[in-house]
Amino acid sequence: MPNRRQTLKLGGALLMALLEIPAYAAAQTSPIIRTLYDFAGNDGSEPVAAVVIGNGEVLYGTTYGGGTSGYGTVFSLTPPTSAGGAWTETVLHNFTGGSDGAGPEAPVVIGGGGVLYGTTHGGGTSGYGTVFSLTPPTSPGDAWTEAVLYSFAGGSDGAYPFAGVVAGKSGALYGTTYGRSDGGPLQSGTVFELVPSASPGGAWAETVLYNFTGGSDGGNPMGSLVIGRGTTGPPVFYGTTSQGGSGADPGNGTVFSLTPPASPGGAWTETVLYEFLGMPSDGLWPQAGVVIGQGGVLYGTTLMGGTGSLLGNGTVFSLTPPASPGGSWTETVLYSFTDLGGPNAAVVIASSGVLYGTTIAGGTYGEGSVFSLTAPVSPGGAWTETLLHSFTGYKDGGELFGSVVIGKGGVLYGTTYIGGTSWRNGTAFALKP
Repeated sequence: MPNRRQTLKLGGALLMALLEIPAYAAAQTSPIIRTLYDFAGNDGSEPVAAVVIGNGEVLYGTTYGGGTSGYGTVFSLTPPTSAGGAWTETVLHNFTGGSDGAGPEAPVVIGGGGVLYGTTHGGGTSGYGTVFSLTPPTSPGDAWTEAVLYSFAGGSDGAYPFAGVVAGKSGALYGTTYGRSDGGPLQSGTVFELVPSASPGGAWAETVLYNFTGGSDGGNPMGSLVIGRGTTGPPVFYGTTSQGGSGADPGNGTVFSLTPPASPGGAWTETVLYEFLGMPSDGLWPQAGVVIGQGGVLYGTTLMGGTGSLLGNGTVFSLTPPASPGGSWTETVLYSFTDLGGPNAAVVIASSGVLYGTTIAGGTYGEGSVFSLTAPVSPGGAWTETLLHSFTGYKDGGELFGSVVIGKGGVLYGTTYIGGTSWRNGTAFALKP
């Protein structure tokens, strides 16, 4: 099964092998970073997803590998009771690589009662990935309970979910799969819905809301969906596809919306809001979903493209809705990265309107970074990028595949794919801008 790191060989990872990145000895001037936890392998390794923040600032996350069986984990990180103390990691579930799933590549989401919901890229009854839940114990210290809500069969129902799920108002879960493996023209991924059973303990029902063709409608979504604001009925979704569009095969990727049918049982309507143009100025290959800002403006990232050399080093973009219904959305490249290794993850929006994000590589040492983007004072001016931290690839970690999240006091929390005490299993970190 293709994992995210293998898929990205088409982009930044391939370019990193083609060009030498200099290592500088200059001192860091970015904010001081704190490593909250070094993964050791048996407790998880290679976290590629962001963490989420629960009650009491407890962090929940996943690791792609490690654990007792080597197929990844779901973990929690509990803050210390006194300032400066050690954070406590607890493995909530070890994936076995069998029917319970393997290789989670996405964050979990927190539902009612503290239940965690997530996806695995592989495993399940057919080996094409799962959607799972983790229910907290009724008594502190007891084991969490994992349940596989759905195992993808690899056919018309989809295969290999890279992204996590989002929760709708009715308790339904929505997500994307990267592809299908049943042959035919529709092998380019799906948008799906999972509805819980009306009877406790009953099977969840999966419905494919849309099958991508890989053509002008886009293909192979890797990012999570986001639910549009102000919807009272079925949700309107926004998302990206990593490929497809009207450009040359495999395409530069798209931003799309998915609108529910006017009457129950009808077909959902997919609309391509924007097709990326690629070099020499636009982005290409968005790996993450979009986030919604004020006025319904969408913000996102592309792994490659922009004004950089070769295929470009990636961008941060905005997509502004039309002034009147049916008009065209307006894309603006807010920033083009100039060093190798673009953003794989989505940006997050602070209450001030500042955007925060991460890069896989690049930065001072070529091992990834955390950055901010500040809007111009005057409309139409240039956004200002600030490098908040350049990772060394060693004890502080490196290769940031997941985004950061904003905690109390504006602290940013995130994970690194490599680095730490062993220099290979990854870390969880905190950074105060």
